[in-house]
Amino acid sequence: MTPDEKSAWLRKLDAECPYQVVLPRRQLTDDSAILDFLIKYVGVFDMYVEDDYAAFVRYCFADPLDAEIFRARFEPKDERLKLAG
Repeated sequence: MTPDEKSAWLRKLDAECPYQVVLPRRQLTDDSAILDFLIKYVGVFDMYVEDDYAAFVRYCFADPLDAEIFRARFEPKDERLKLAG
């Protein structure tokens, strides 16, 4: 895929599935749990590897509630913003 094709594809995906969650790529067992969840519970979604090293995956959703439920279930709790105290 050329850079222009990739850019056009990303613009289309952003328009169709604007609610996005970026997660670190996990081991295959965790990936299968994520895919099982997506197929079973989410209506419209897409996903792609965020960088050339496959360290991050961007999960894209058409429905903001699907994105929020997915985030609550799969986002690592220790990576969330922590307030200084």
